[in-house]
Amino acid sequence: MVDEKWHWLWAHDILKNSFWGDTAWFRAPLYPYFLAFLSAITGGSIFFSKFLQLLVTGGSAFFIYRIAHHLFGNREAFIAGIMYACYGTLVFYETMFLIPVVFLFFTLWGVYRLIISTSETTLTQWLLTGLIFGLSAISRPNILLVIPLLLLWIFFFLLRTSDIKRRIVAPILVAVGVALVILPVTVRNYLVTGEFILISSQGGVNLYIGNNDAANGLSMHMPEVELNESLSWSQFIPTTTAVAEREAGRELGDAEVSAFWTTKAINWITANPSKFIGLLWRKSVYLLSGFENSDNSDIYFERGKSFLFSILLWDFGLKFPFGLLLPLALVGLYLLRSQTRKLSLLYLFILGYIPTIILFLVTARHRLSLIPFLIIIASATIVKLYDIIRNRNHSGLAIPLVILSLSLVVFNQNYYDEGGSNDFQIYFNEGIKAQNQEDWITAEENYAKADQLSPFSASLKTNLGWAQYKQGKIDQAKANYYSSLEINPAFHKALNNLAIIVHEEGLLDSAIILYGKAIDGFDSLTARQSELSQIFMNLASVFEDANELDLAAQAFESSILTDSSNGLNYFIAAAFYARHGQHERADQLWSAGTRKHEMGAVDYFNWGLSLMERKQLTDGVKMMKRALKRDATLYQAYFAIGVGFLEGGISPDTVQMYIDKCLEINPDYEPALQLQENLKKMR
Repeated sequence: MVDEKWHWLWAHDILKNSFWGDTAWFRAPLYPYFLAFLSAITGGSIFFSKFLQLLVTGGSAFFIYRIAHHLFGNREAFIAGIMYACYGTLVFYETMFLIPVVFLFFTLWGVYRLIISTSETTLTQWLLTGLIFGLSAISRPNILLVIPLLLLWIFFFLLRTSDIKRRIVAPILVAVGVALVILPVTVRNYLVTGEFILISSQGGVNLYIGNNDAANGLSMHMPEVELNESLSWSQFIPTTTAVAEREAGRELGDAEVSAFWTTKAINWITANPSKFIGLLWRKSVYLLSGFENSDNSDIYFERGKSFLFSILLWDFGLKFPFGLLLPLALVGLYLLRSQTRKLSLLYLFILGYIPTIILFLVTARHRLSLIPFLIIIASATIVKLYDIIRNRNHSGLAIPLVILSLSLVVFNQNYYDEGGSNDFQIYFNEGIKAQNQEDWITAEENYAKADQLSPFSASLKTNLGWAQYKQGKIDQAKANYYSSLEINPAFHKALNNLAIIVHEEGLLDSAIILYGKAIDGFDSLTARQSELSQIFMNLASVFEDANELDLAAQAFESSILTDSSNGLNYFIAAAFYARHGQHERADQLWSAGTRKHEMGAVDYFNWGLSLMERKQLTDGVKMMKRALKRDATLYQAYFAIGVGFLEGGISPDTVQMYIDKCLEINPDYEPALQLQENLKKMR
């Protein structure tokens, strides 16, 4: 769903279409390329890609252990490692196709290298540390705001040697290492777009989403675009780009779009300083709250799908685990105050990274980067408290208990818009998941639950109608389509789906009118071009049934022009032209389609049939054999080969062999039975 699906599709685009891509990277590219690697070696398996991904998260746990061991000792390291491995929010997000998987790994590796560095660290090792942080930066560029602080820490805190030259060179080498990793990304962006884009182009629109009149700090809101359940991630980029270009009055490059939204966010901040400060305060409260603010899917709803996960995360008074982790870390600030210099890097990273969260959106996923460092501090706190209790130093417990008690009360409350559950979106998402798996019964059940909660979504009612249509519940489907159109009379999906039913009922004129309305109501800002292409394709089918062949051809051509990347549409249009004797155009479309999509058995069959009708028997038979390689049960292809051989003068015995194969699959296939009788007479 949402980001996960985007990353998965991006990975497949890397493997199947263009390794380097043809636009600026909207997001930092490292994770999608890593995911493409996993997909390639697992044969596209979602399960095994996620399984192998866990090796990386295991590496993160290892570095947590090593950092805690170096700073404190065995006990703290063991507790920190266990806490990380069992931290419910991390378990949830690190088993998804999301950026924190690689970002946390490289960030923790880099911090570990800084922790173990000394004045004896070689120049090559400093450079390597920079390269690791560079990989972190091309996973999530936010860390670039923290790296200058880390460089200052190296100069002022780590290298207290009198060798000023070494104190200067070390941070410079780290910075060079970071730059060496980022440089190829920047160069690639420039070569593709002609614009300077350091890593990705999403920074501007993300800043604006977090800072505008509609922003609430928890979820994506912007006055210019309705970011609801009907807008997919694939349309988010072109939609926000189109809005920027419309306001600017001209076409904008990727860097210009980012700059446009950045400027708009800054203008809002400067024009509304009190609102901005209030929003910043609100987001800071969200950041410290124990409640896990979900974004891609409701993390508390997912508890019901796994008993183990339900143990690792809950919201019953104590908002476990963050509602306990943060109070323990705050107690640690007091108990570990004598070790502040030793822990300064952890404190510096936490303080430096916080602005990169509260300037944008505060969700459970976005604050994950703080969790490892809070865990290390909390693990030392637990050991300290244990030692105090074991030594019966009761006076030493007073202040820590006060801090812990107050923190548990303050950070385990719900503030502002927290604590609510968007059940409508939960069930809507569950319906989409089931629909993607073609589990229409489950899809209908979840869509119906969402509809009961909020019966005002045209998109939901259309999806509910489609799930019912796929089960043969035609009347119920039509009723939901009409309800959708009452909410939004121009909603293209409802109009298209209703037209499909009307077409099947034989009401061709009504279907044509509905498809026309769907085309007129199509909003290119909030819908995919592939949807408009499908409407044209459906309209073409109606025109063909109405024997309006010129209009059908126009609709097919419009479908291809609208979504020129969809090879399947080429194949369908080619079959139409072949059926009506326009074989030259059919050949053009089949050839063009093969460059965009792999042909299926039916596509090879149709092309072969077209060739054989033109007496190109050898080529036609080749196509039929290709069709059978993809589907050995396509009995019509065996029959067509038999006919081709017969017309080509091949012996009746060979022809009979293919007719036998055809009848073996479908004993009642009348054309084959007739040909079999003719073969008997020929003998």
